[in-house]
Amino acid sequence: MKTTKTFLYLSAIILVFATFLISCKKSSSPDTQESPGLIITAVGTPKGEMTTASIGESGGILNSADGRLTVAIPAGALSSSTEISIQPVTNEAPLGIGSGYRLLPEGITFTKPAELTFHYDDQLLQQSPEDFLWIVTQASNRSWNAMLKSVPDKNAKTVTVTTAHFSDYMMGRFIDFTLKPSSPLVLKGQSIELTVSAFLPDEKEEELAPLISTTITVDEANVLKPLSQISPETVVMRFKIKQWTMNGVAAPVSNSNGSLGNSGKSTTYTAPGQIPSTNPVNISVQLEAINKEGGSTVFYLNSNITVVGSELYILLTIDGKKIEYTQYGFNTTVPPDPTNYSQVICGTTDNKFEILASMVNTSIGSDSIFEFAFDNPWETTRILIGSNKNGHDRCVFSPKTGIQYDMNYTQRTRNQDNTCDMQSFCSAITVTLIDYAGPNSVVRGSFSGTFYEDKPNYSSLCTMPDLHTIQGEFFLKMAN
Repeated sequence: MKTTKTFLYLSAIILVFATFLISCKKSSSPDTQESPGLIITAVGTPKGEMTTASIGESGGILNSADGRLTVAIPAGALSSSTEISIQPVTNEAPLGIGSGYRLLPEGITFTKPAELTFHYDDQLLQQSPEDFLWIVTQASNRSWNAMLKSVPDKNAKTVTVTTAHFSDYMMGRFIDFTLKPSSPLVLKGQSIELTVSAFLPDEKEEELAPLISTTITVDEANVLKPLSQISPETVVMRFKIKQWTMNGVAAPVSNSNGSLGNSGKSTTYTAPGQIPSTNPVNISVQLEAINKEGGSTVFYLNSNITVVGSELYILLTIDGKKIEYTQYGFNTTVPPDPTNYSQVICGTTDNKFEILASMVNTSIGSDSIFEFAFDNPWETTRILIGSNKNGHDRCVFSPKTGIQYDMNYTQRTRNQDNTCDMQSFCSAITVTLIDYAGPNSVVRGSFSGTFYEDKPNYSSLCTMPDLHTIQGEFFLKMAN
């Protein structure tokens, strides 16, 4: 689909209802009058490193510490040197993506608009269509305004807006398909509902449109109000859900991957009694947008549902082989076999997040030991830094005694004089914390990357360690 700024003026903004929390009032601009239906959420809480620069009349550029946001202030926007800061905050926006950012000093205004450029990649999107990205900002009453002049650039992988003031800004998506409950996890044999819902902006002809929650009927008879005066042929008048599919098979369908109904804007997926060989299970919905002239565009919105055998678990994949660890002792049952079971410990020590998992057999001891740790946990995506690069992060897997796969490794190159050059490196392992609320909470996340197995004779032979791939996800209860 071709992405243009005009596309962001679609007459209906389809979003998914999330759980919206209410917290203390925050002071920011612009204000939005209280009215029924406004989406009110918590205010973002600071996380991560603040970046600051002094910018004066000649203008300047400031980047966030994670490189995801660039703030460009043009010449003449400020009359004197001003300390400009970017403070990462939790993204509380409806269907927000990645980190949010508080631009300081809050409430400052510019004589010329500043430009905000949000950067993204495929991992940050988590399968959200790039066509549906926009920027939102939070008002003083904690409601949300969509910045309708958000300009996505799929080639540069950016979304850009201009603003004359500083407040909290987040990237999000204005059309999506997710699950209720929101977590894409389901126990074997259990069911989960999938649905499409909506936010509709009000009818004001402004660059900021308040997000208003509503439950809509998605069918041929539903005529939706336009956001803006745009050319008639581009005004989307209605949306139709055409088809649900499970792993590419049209619903209704029932097989070894589970069962899926085909019932309009809502349907139900039921997991099989055993974890399927294809896991996660892909659920897709075909959504057709129909404009005033009768033309249409089809979108395919996807979600991957992971079928698990326990409510608290780690699902680890090493070189394509899956290992599932169940965290017993909390809200799950005791191990069904006391002689052969998994063991998982999860918690924090001195602000270091740690996971230790293993398979235990009382006859032979422990194997498949997985260790995972990093400093300063909060909801974000990061690349681990191991001891070879003066970091404190750790990711190690021991399939059995005496064998270890490690993110720290030695690169060896044999020279012409038969000597061996050796350099220490850290492999790239990326981790995302999706839900994290500190000690004694439930934590959810994912990770992926590569690590190396260095066998005893590799050093004398000047041989590179063996490469292994790792990916996984976890949903665990923290012990402290």
